[in-house]
Amino acid sequence: MTRERYNTLAAVIASHPEGRVIGRTRLQKTIKLLQRLGAPLNYTYMIHFYGPYSEGLQSEINLLEQMGIIEETEQSSQEGHPYYILSVKEAQQSDLPNVKDFRAQIDLMANADSVVLELAATYDTFRESEMSHELAVQALRRKKGKKCDGGNQEKAFSLLESLGLPSN
Repeated sequence: MTRERYNTLAAVIASHPEGRVIGRTRLQKTIKLLQRLGAPLNYTYMIHFYGPYSEGLQSEINLLEQMGIIEETEQSSQEGHPYYILSVKEAQQSDLPNVKDFRAQIDLMANADSVVLELAATYDTFRESEMSHELAVQALRRKKGKKCDGGNQEKAFSLLESLGLPSN
């Protein structure tokens, strides 16, 4: 891990509303899409249960926590499922790089429904592997099933377009 990359990762976390990211999955998808937009992160992703996943990113989150730069707090949903809140420790925030070039995109993703963000990142990963739009949609629907329903797929495409990424 380069110092620039982990500082940028911490800056992305700090740039979220209230300086925190609610959910590891949300952070994984946000970083994946930011990379596609040119953020200097360069994690390797593979398709996993919730779409694109980077073991390297998760390892670096763990390392940043051990270094005292971020903290990750486990919470339980109403259904009893665990999720994590990631935040940058206040003492570390002044040393972070400015991610203003990606602020609008971070805000869009932070305000997107988590399922919509998951669908957008998954579809984009299929497209990045040079699948046609039609094949990427088929793969998305096979992978995500009912999550694509209720207008979520269309909202995911709209999010991608708002980010400046192709959705067709």
